[in-house]
Amino acid sequence: MSQSDYNQLLQTAIKRELNNNELDQIQDLLDRNPNEMADFDAVDQLLTELPNVRVSNNFTSLVMNEACREISLKGGADKFASLSWLRFFTSQYRSIQWMGFASLCFFMGILIYESRLSQDRLNMLESVQLVANLTEIAPELLGDFEMVNAINHSDPIDEELWAALK
Repeated sequence: MSQSDYNQLLQTAIKRELNNNELDQIQDLLDRNPNEMADFDAVDQLLTELPNVRVSNNFTSLVMNEACREISLKGGADKFASLSWLRFFTSQYRSIQWMGFASLCFFMGILIYESRLSQDRLNMLESVQLVANLTEIAPELLGDFEMVNAINHSDPIDEELWAALK
């Protein structure tokens, strides 16, 4: 017998009395699973300890109303949890909104600044490589930063003109 068959028998037991065949199936399953049997024994023990008192005629409806109330409260808590991020967009949290916006702007500014620095470093690297490739340049020009920086912005070397100047 599978767990689904067992659950189906329990549902049937709630609706009506079980016949002998169904009771034998449940007993067989309980004999094979000692943990389930221990749970049944614990429930039986608790039921025998309950006092015999008269309950009101509407006891079942009172229990069902209380259960429904608990479920609706829990459902309301789930609804509140899902709306918890939306509450930060109310006017009550305006200072938090401004701080978040300022932090985002600051972060974007840092990213743009770092990007600009990286681009400047790449431009400087290209200038240094270009100067290093020029073998016939005077050494004193290498110490002049303005000259090195100007090389990057100058036109490419005309090979024919360079050959004629040599």
